[in-house]
Amino acid sequence: MSRDRVGIVRDVTRALGRWDANVEHASQTVVMNYFTLIMVVGFPESHTVAAVRDLLRTAGTPGELEVGVKLVEPTANQPVVSDIDRFILTAVGADRPGIVRELATFCAARGINITDLYGTTTADGQFIVISELAVPRRWELAQLQLDLAQLGQRIGVQVTLQHENIFRATNEVTAPGMFT
Repeated sequence: MSRDRVGIVRDVTRALGRWDANVEHASQTVVMNYFTLIMVVGFPESHTVAAVRDLLRTAGTPGELEVGVKLVEPTANQPVVSDIDRFILTAVGADRPGIVRELATFCAARGINITDLYGTTTADGQFIVISELAVPRRWELAQLQLDLAQLGQRIGVQVTLQHENIFRATNEVTAPGMFT
């Protein structure tokens, strides 16, 4: 947790990337200019809770991030402003490390703030990301969509960017079993 700023998701996923960690589930939001991020992360090697906490603290400036780490034991039934416009970014593709990091890096490089993020790996190995973005109005939608399509091709996911009003009017945001 910390005060909100552009690039926190990028910085945290970069730190996790140093250990080839895989973000398996993620929920991120900004409430009253306070950023929170909760993730379930898989590591290819075993690490202590203290070591993971120390790694994550390196993602911000000294004292910037409040980091809590808990070891999660899997269970059998665990479910696998004024100068901005809000957009919904969706990305779907085969699960692999780096998808969230690549998307967050793309956004941060353009001053696009990720104000809400949900990511999950499905039972069949697909990774789904749904993000609400605060996009500065200076960006041309068609160019962002083209750039995201190219990024998606490079990282193996299909990426869609829609204004939130169009997304909400044309999409039902539920997958079978997601909310049961």
